[in-house]
Amino acid sequence: MTELTELKELLNNDCDSYVFLPTEDETIHVQASEYKDKGTKLDGSPMGDCYHIILFREDEEGALVDVDKFEGILTAPVEYIMRMIKEDWFGVVCRKTTTSDEFVNNVFAKLQEV
Repeated sequence: MTELTELKELLNNDCDSYVFLPTEDETIHVQASEYKDKGTKLDGSPMGDCYHIILFREDEEGALVDVDKFEGILTAPVEYIMRMIKEDWFGVVCRKTTTSDEFVNNVFAKLQEV
């Protein structure tokens, strides 16, 4: 499993998208990236930006369960991700912008097909 302390390094990055997925060797793949077309931020507040959040768990056979998509304002997205990983959740957290809906909807649709 990826050391959660390594994720703290991402806190210094103001990335648009964070992916934290299980791997076959029982580690966690974590990746932060920027949108090619950033667009304009939507629905944030003085507390933080609004994020699309996609979460799921794996059952004993490795099938995805509890796949869910919602939005939330996060003051520290990497801290949120670290909490989710500790509770055996995986997913995608990405900043809500005028250009993010298509990406999020595509990822969610693919996860529902698995």
